Amino acid sequence: MRKIGNKLRKIASDWLDIPPDVAANVPRVQMVGPYRLHIENHRGVESFSETALTLKTDQGALVITGRRLVIQAIYPEEIWVEGEISQVRYQG
Repeated sequence: MRKIGNKLRKIASDWLDIPPDVAANVPRVQMVGPYRLHIENHRGVESFSETALTLKTDQGALVITGRRLVIQAIYPEEIWVEGEISQVRYQG
């Protein structure tokens, strides 16, 4: 059933020219230099340490690695992370 909903969102997004991050609730990751990340549409923090942050998303886990990572702000669907960010990747 979930796949049908995702397909309908994709069709509506294409037809109405709506960005996929808005229509399909995919994470939007904005990196400001190598020191700051702004992530929207997450579903919570799975794990956090000074060297790694794992966020839950509808598409799987989003893993941020680096050094001296700090969560500057966290809201229900938005998070700001600072530190020496070396990698951002999906983990399935």
